[in-house]
Amino acid sequence: MSLQVLVPPAIDPVTLAEAKVFLQLDSSHDDALVVDLIRAATQSIEQITGRALILRSLRQTVNAWPDKGVFALQARPLALLSQIQYRDEAGVTSVIDPADYYVDPNRSRIIALSSFAHFNFTHPSAALLFDFDAGYGVDESFIPAPLRMALLIVVRDLYEHRGERGGALPLRAQALLAPFTEVRL
Repeated sequence: MSLQVLVPPAIDPVTLAEAKVFLQLDSSHDDALVVDLIRAATQSIEQITGRALILRSLRQTVNAWPDKGVFALQARPLALLSQIQYRDEAGVTSVIDPADYYVDPNRSRIIALSSFAHFNFTHPSAALLFDFDAGYGVDESFIPAPLRMALLIVVRDLYEHRGERGGALPLRAQALLAPFTEVRL
């Protein structure tokens, strides 16, 4: 299973100006560093929560039939499922009829109905391709406040401890992220 970004987010989830206010920076000397820290913190938070903060288009490739025919998408929240395609061993793709599956946007998953063909994934190139949009919205105003605050706290921590190795997320950021993080067994 792999996840590919087809169209990246148009903006960062917090602006440079917001981060500079939070960091209490008046000069522009560290602007490039702060932008890099925003992006690093964003990637970290998105990886931990499995959530896309800003809307983007993705393609998830699946090479095996899941238990009970339930396909979990790797990015949340699901905004739109564009299509599902089957790619056979020759590389030929065919679009799956939307009547053959149910989209569960609340849990970011696709449930195969009985009419969904049970494809053979014996060849390495055979796969199901899920094209979808995930994210809270097109700009930062759609992102829940706890996620934005956690991101700013992580940016501050990275800024204040730059050059140091290792370290966990600050406890305040962990507490803000907890409701958005799925427990995996």
